Amino acid sequence: MLTYLINVTGDLLAVSLILGVTFAYIDRSFGDRGRLISRIGLAVGLVAAAVRAYVTNTRRLVGGWKVGAYGYGVALALFVLWAAALIVFSLKSFRLSEDPKKKTAAAVGISSSVAVLIASYLYGAVPNVFVYPFKFDTGGNGLLSTDYLFRLGGYLLGLIVCLLAGLCAYQLTSLSVKKGYPALAFAAFAALHVMYAVYDFARLMLVLTPRKIVDSQVLFKFAAASNNGAHWYTFTAFGILIVLAVILWIRSYTAKEPYRTNAEHRRQRAMWRSAKRWSGVLLLCFVCGILCATWFVKLNTVVIREAPVEDPQLVKDGAGADSELRVPLEMVSDGHLHRFGYTTPEGKQTRFIVVLKQENTNNYGVGLDACEICGEAGYYENNDGQVVCKKCNVVMNRTTIGMKGGCNPIIIDYDINESYITVPVEEMVKNQSRFS
Repeated sequence: MLTYLINVTGDLLAVSLILGVTFAYIDRSFGDRGRLISRIGLAVGLVAAAVRAYVTNTRRLVGGWKVGAYGYGVALALFVLWAAALIVFSLKSFRLSEDPKKKTAAAVGISSSVAVLIASYLYGAVPNVFVYPFKFDTGGNGLLSTDYLFRLGGYLLGLIVCLLAGLCAYQLTSLSVKKGYPALAFAAFAALHVMYAVYDFARLMLVLTPRKIVDSQVLFKFAAASNNGAHWYTFTAFGILIVLAVILWIRSYTAKEPYRTNAEHRRQRAMWRSAKRWSGVLLLCFVCGILCATWFVKLNTVVIREAPVEDPQLVKDGAGADSELRVPLEMVSDGHLHRFGYTTPEGKQTRFIVVLKQENTNNYGVGLDACEICGEAGYYENNDGQVVCKKCNVVMNRTTIGMKGGCNPIIIDYDINESYITVPVEEMVKNQSRFS
C-alpha cells in the first residue's frame, strides 16, 4: 500500500500544485477563452501521456524513436523553449494598449503557450501513474486478493491527495484574484513555473549527459543531485503556496472591503472563510507529502539481503593485460542471482550479474549490476526468488534480463559455452563511468 502511495505522490504532487495554480490564473485572467485553451492542453497532455505509457511499456518503436528516453528528451527541450517564449510574450503583453484585438491576441497567445506547458507537464509525470495498476504484483492471487486491494488503496489514496492538493492550489489562487490581489497569483504562477523549469532542465540533462549528447560532468552531477532530491521541488512548491495562504489568512483579518448590502458583506466574509479552510487543507496535504517522502519511505523500506560480490576468473592476454572474466557455469546454475566484481585498471569498482533464466537450460541472463533508469543501485533477490531493483522495487521479468528496456540491467557483450560465461574486460572498462 505505502509503495504506491509514495510513488503516486512522488510523481504527481508537485505537478498537481502547479496545474492548480496555472488553471486558476488562466481562468481568472483570460476568461472562457483561456479556460477552453488550457483544458485542451490538459486533454492533449493526458492522451500523450497514455500513448507514452503504452509505447514505453510494450517496448514498441514509433518512427525509430523510443517514446521514453529520446521522446521524453524532445518533449522537455520543447518545454524549455516554450517556457522562454511564454515569459517573453507575457512581458510584452503587459505593455499592450487597450485595443481589444491586441488584448485578445495576447490572451490567446499566452493561453496557448501555457496549454503547451500543461501538456508537457502531464507527458512527463503521468505515464508511470497510468501503468502502476497493471504492475500490482499479487503473487498470482487475483484482483480480489487482499494484496491487490491494499495496493489499489494506496494508489487511489495517492491520487486523492494529489487531486486535493491541486484543488487547494486552484482555490487559493482564484481567491487571491477575486479579492483584488492578482499580483500574488502571478507571483505564485511565475515562481512555480520557474522552479519546474529548473527541475525539467535537470531531467533533460539526465537523459542527454549519460549518452554524451551533452558532454558535461557539471550538468551530469547537477542532474543526478536534482533527481535524488526531487522531493525538495515538491516541498518548494508547497512553500510557495503556503506563503500565499498565509498572506490571504492575514488579510482575512485586516481587509476592510466596502459593501453595499449585508448580503454582499456576508459573501465577502464567506470567501475569506473559504480561504482559511483551503489553507488548512493545503497544510494537511503538505504534511502528507512530507510523510510520503520521509517516514512512509522508511516504513516501506525492505531489508535487502544482497548477494555477495564474487570474483570471476581473470584471464590475461599474451602481453599480461587483463583480457577476459570467466564465470564457471557450476557457480551460477543454482537459479539464484549472482553478482561479480571487477576493478578496472583505473581503480573503478564495477559489477555484473548472472542469473539462470530457466531451470535445466543453458539460458542465462547477464548484464551490469546497474540500469539506465536507476543507475548503479543494482539488484537483489527477494524471498520469492525474484530479481528486484534496489531503488524502485520493480520486479524483473527473468526472461528479459539481457535485453534493453525499462529497469532491466544494462546489457553487455558476453559469450557462453559448456563450461563458462565469458565477459570481455573491455566491456567493464567501457561501462566503468556508470559506477561511482
